[in-house]
Amino acid sequence: MFGGLILIKHGSGWITAYGHTQTILVARGQKVRRGQVIARAGESGSVDEPQLHFEIRDKRRPVDPLKYLPARG
Repeated sequence: MFGGLILIKHGSGWITAYGHTQTILVARGQKVRRGQVIARAGESGSVDEPQLHFEIRDKRRPVDPLKYLPARG
C-alpha cells in the first residue's frame, strides 16, 4: 500500500509514519536526529510518480498533522 514504511517513535505515544519510500537509509531501532535523511521517496502502490505519505499518530491513531506541525509563512 505505502511501499517501504518507516515509523519513528517520539515518546509519550507519538509516532510519525513515512510511506512510499524507495530506499530506506536507517535501520530498525536506530536513533535518528532532526534533519537526518531517513529515506528516499519512491513509487509504490497505485502512484505513478515519487511521493511521500506522511502521518502523525497519537497512540497509533492518525491525527491531523496541520494541528501539530509549525506554520510556514
